[in-house]
Amino acid sequence: MVIFIMKKRYICILPYSLSYGGVFIDCKEVIANYWNFRSSTYKNGINGFDEEERAVWKQIFENSLASGKRLKVLDVGTGTGFLALLFAEMGHEVSGIDLSEGMLEKARHNADNMGLEISLFHGDAENLPFEDCSFDLVVNKYLLWTLQEPASAVREWKRVLKPGGMIFAIDGNWFDPRPDRYIKRMLYGLAERFAKKNQYNLIFKKSYGPIRNSLPLYEKISPKNISFLFSETGLMNTEISPLLEVQKFQRNRHSFSRRIFENNSIFLISGQKN
Repeated sequence: MVIFIMKKRYICILPYSLSYGGVFIDCKEVIANYWNFRSSTYKNGINGFDEEERAVWKQIFENSLASGKRLKVLDVGTGTGFLALLFAEMGHEVSGIDLSEGMLEKARHNADNMGLEISLFHGDAENLPFEDCSFDLVVNKYLLWTLQEPASAVREWKRVLKPGGMIFAIDGNWFDPRPDRYIKRMLYGLAERFAKKNQYNLIFKKSYGPIRNSLPLYEKISPKNISFLFSETGLMNTEISPLLEVQKFQRNRHSFSRRIFENNSIFLISGQKN
């Protein structure tokens, strides 16, 4: 399926297209197709995390928000609905949006299984279909690294926020190019391949390889760079949380090879609209 996607010739009429080996590629279509493909098995959500870990995440958000207030929350790049459903469980009014219709279908399935109500929309994180000042809180998880125009996206998230509203962006240094990090990723990949556990790695590379240079934060995502991005787009009171509780919990659940070789660190950046 993905090989077909990469060989497909796209009409170069969009600002998000590029040429790769003489073939025009619509980056957003490649991204949507990859995550459509992954939606049936992707484990970054309700179908992968247990209740104990969800409690760790909830505690982090509860400590960051005013207690007792029901918020209008937008989860951008909601995927399987992990954050959207967490905030719905916490009693908030939640909407989610994603470029992948396959992921949205999985999020609907997860919401039905949990008996929770969230509003889901098919759309682009960089061009939201919502009016100005619609939400109290915009959240996203593992999204910024895969955006072509992260500054445009943050400006959109700010636009739909009410004055005083907050953005919570969670991400990690997945593709840090430093040699020590690169070598560890290679060793972990080899260990997973030997154990026949990571069959999606090759498909990911075939999908993202031709477009990675069009994604500004693909190799450069870090707390420092995201903080700068937030400040550059006019957000105030920017703060960084290293999410140590989540990382500790996840590390204890990881496989032996992953604990040895993987060195990703996740973090949360928050910013406020004045």
